[in-house]
Amino acid sequence: MQKYRIISFSLVHILILIHVLWFKNSTVGSFDFQEFFDRFIGMGVLNAGSIMVIVAFFSTLIFGRFFCGWLCHFGAVQEFAWWVFDKFGIKPKTINSRLITFLPLFVLFNFYIIPNISKALNPASNWQLSLNLSYPEVWTFLPGVVIGSLTFIVDGFLIVYLLGRKGFCRFVCPWGAFLKLPTSLSTFKVRKTGSCTNCNMCTSGCPIGIDVSNEINNYNKVINSNCTSCMICIDNCPEKALSYKFQNPVNDYDNLNLIDFAYNKTSYVNDLIKEKFISLRDYDLFMVPFCIVFGLLLDGLFHIGHMLSFGLASIITLTIFNNNFSFFFRRSIFIIAIIFMSFNGFLKYSQYKAINHFNNQEYSKAIQYFEDIVFYYPIEVGKYHAYLGVCYLKLNKIENSIKHYEIAKNIIPDNPNIIQLEKLLSRVRR
Repeated sequence: MQKYRIISFSLVHILILIHVLWFKNSTVGSFDFQEFFDRFIGMGVLNAGSIMVIVAFFSTLIFGRFFCGWLCHFGAVQEFAWWVFDKFGIKPKTINSRLITFLPLFVLFNFYIIPNISKALNPASNWQLSLNLSYPEVWTFLPGVVIGSLTFIVDGFLIVYLLGRKGFCRFVCPWGAFLKLPTSLSTFKVRKTGSCTNCNMCTSGCPIGIDVSNEINNYNKVINSNCTSCMICIDNCPEKALSYKFQNPVNDYDNLNLIDFAYNKTSYVNDLIKEKFISLRDYDLFMVPFCIVFGLLLDGLFHIGHMLSFGLASIITLTIFNNNFSFFFRRSIFIIAIIFMSFNGFLKYSQYKAINHFNNQEYSKAIQYFEDIVFYYPIEVGKYHAYLGVCYLKLNKIENSIKHYEIAKNIIPDNPNIIQLEKLLSRVRR
């Protein structure tokens, strides 16, 4: 089946290129999982991305996370990264931690589900069901060259090198978390249909790092909701003891308890595969909050979005607690991380206070915080200079207002706020 998967991934990337480069702003807009939450849940707009997510959700109820294993372009990138490492003789160990459950769900609920449900329920939101396949434009959620390249390197390759197979899918991806429930209820699963010799070839080949052998011998099927229905385990089984088989989900969990979905201490301990995995579950109580705080303090700064910020957070966190690295190295990373988090916290606090004072028309107080941001921020951000331009104008400090207006104009010339500030300044100059 794997040759068909490769063909599928190749076609997906070809279609993405055609869509982005040739069709651009045609009758079909952005295809992005985010669309379902931002546009459909938040605004009521049923667009191309929303339809894709709805189809993925209901198809998962039948086939499991087939979308992730056969169609997700970023999942393909991580499998390609693993293949490249293997060709160079690099054998990353796969990290096992409860972070793979908590972090993707946190990202999903904190940034996509809760804010958009709140937005939809707001009486002023004017939520109305509508159909618009061309909205938004194709480029809406595509990052710039720098952030796009950094995301590709960090979430595509570095996270696989340091955290193991499909590190981003396991530790960060909120879309995979969204598909966990329908995966658990899916009719088709990898099931044990023959005699198993415990060779663990299925576990060794699993691209998502599931202990397949342990699950099929304990439950006669793979119950892990991270399973992407890639069927590598079926292809790898020398005894042909596994099949991708239908069963009524009502009868699928007759002999299962909720505890079966928690970490099983008998997982990843077989002598044939235990050297390929590292369990950090003893440190989860410390890692989960540290990772979430690190990601929150980084998110939104330096043009970094949710996926990259929490990808970096998971890498830093799990590296700090990974005893395979030297104590000196881990301590150094921890100290640097604390300094970085403190700096980011200072910037976030300054942003909060500045915007709060600005909204309350306390322009003198707002200026103090905005000036701190533009002084300490390592890159120029036009919106803060625009805010300062308005603040100084309100205090009738025209020269300072013009100074920050000109800086903002050079960075974001077409921004509506800059155009409005320009009109206000032109009136004052007269």
